[in-house]
Amino acid sequence: MDVWINDILYTTGMVLFGAAVALLLSVVSSMLILQESWPSIRRQVVHDNSGSYGVVTGALFAAVCALVGVANRQSIMPIWDPTLTERVTFMLSWVIYGQIVSFVLLYVVNWLLFGLTPARLGEELRRDHNTSVAAVSGLTYLGVSLLVVFRIF
Repeated sequence: MDVWINDILYTTGMVLFGAAVALLLSVVSSMLILQESWPSIRRQVVHDNSGSYGVVTGALFAAVCALVGVANRQSIMPIWDPTLTERVTFMLSWVIYGQIVSFVLLYVVNWLLFGLTPARLGEELRRDHNTSVAAVSGLTYLGVSLLVVFRIF
């Protein structure tokens, strides 16, 4: 059990580090590709509902997450011949963990990049049908999930 706790703590640290690196690199990449300042990109995503800006910034975040995840790829237990029960337990545990971390970081990334609180994010998605915020949110979730996957396997 102590090994699992250490694995979870270490993996969480690596995912948070990967997300921070991806956040920084995706912001810089977005600014270089779009040739605009971050406040201008942020305005396009949040206030002007520019789907293209949302897709570009979200996709860059997901892509950088995948690259960081591959770079940090390690097996949790390099020599392991699990039983069916162990495989199912392992899979379900990490899927649940990945969903929780992805969900939390979805809100953190939207808050850091665009100043959207959880309530405002929900408002942008449900009431305003902001496709740009939806694109960034979905791709952020994908990116963090990739970090978790590449860290585990």
